[in-house]
Amino acid sequence: MYRIIRTDRLNELDNLASAFPMVREKCDRLEKELETEKRRTADLTAATEQTAAQHEQELTALRESTAADIDAARSAARRTQQQSNALLDDAARRAKETAATVRALRAENEELKAKLPAPLPETQGVVARYENLVGAHIDLTLYATEDPAVTWYKRVDLLLVLLCTGCGHREEETRDGVTDSPEARRSFLNDPYDGGKLRRWGQEHAETCRAVALPRQRVTAPAAPVPATT
Repeated sequence: MYRIIRTDRLNELDNLASAFPMVREKCDRLEKELETEKRRTADLTAATEQTAAQHEQELTALRESTAADIDAARSAARRTQQQSNALLDDAARRAKETAATVRALRAENEELKAKLPAPLPETQGVVARYENLVGAHIDLTLYATEDPAVTWYKRVDLLLVLLCTGCGHREEETRDGVTDSPEARRSFLNDPYDGGKLRRWGQEHAETCRAVALPRQRVTAPAAPVPATT
């Protein structure tokens, strides 16, 4: 027994049948576009993976280069620190040596100062003068230094110096704490162990010395007697 299809249903099926080729064509076109997009996606994925791999290689190379640079910088810093320490040690050693040298020079200077003759007081006159073989003077000079602690009478320290202006030979005799008077000075000048001895030594030195006096050392003033004290 046959089934009767309604007209409206028949029209619907007819419409669907008419639209099927268009739908099929659209489906084929979409499938082609899908394949195209798949291939494009695959290409993009491959390019992305290749770029990522390249970037990874560059990053690895950069890390290795950075690590090498860091190692080199650390090595340079260690060498610089070692050189700085060596320079500081050398500077400290030199400073110690310099300080030791300065101390030694100061000690030597003090020794030389101690060996220098005491400065002469104001001269009281050349009491005798000799000439060596080339005309340089050998003066016997008397110095007197007052004692400031004594006020009620005059007490002096007498110093007799024999000095060659040529070679610089020097001899001294002293008499301390004497009451100043012409008799005391004459006694000091004529004593065979004081003035008499230096006179004899001056004469003997003049007979053997050949040293020429420098211009600044030559004494040009005439011999003067020791002033009397009243």
